[in-house]
Amino acid sequence: MRIYGTNPEENEMADVEPARYIHFAIKHIDDMNDWLKTTNEPHQAMLLHIDVLLMLVKKYPDMYSLIKKEKVLEWESTFNEWFARCGDKIPTKYRNGIEKNAKELFAELKEKWYDLPY
Repeated sequence: MRIYGTNPEENEMADVEPARYIHFAIKHIDDMNDWLKTTNEPHQAMLLHIDVLLMLVKKYPDMYSLIKKEKVLEWESTFNEWFARCGDKIPTKYRNGIEKNAKELFAELKEKWYDLPY
């Protein structure tokens, strides 16, 4: 196995490991997406998983290609539908902040998605 740098991922054993974590975050977003489609609960973890995904792709920009446009659009649509259905159950003092954070996270995802066919 070849070593080609000093960073933790700069060897042939570790160089694809960031992709595993990104796929893990995407799976959690997908799972939360499915749950948000039907729940009437006022809580969610989708935004946290998106935040983690964004942290990972900022650290490993070569992995941007793992974020697909159609997924991001689906997640955003599901979140918005959930928020329209359940947002009034969120305490008023947090509601606008959660909605603002969601818009910012989805906007950032849209900057990073990969729009080429695979």
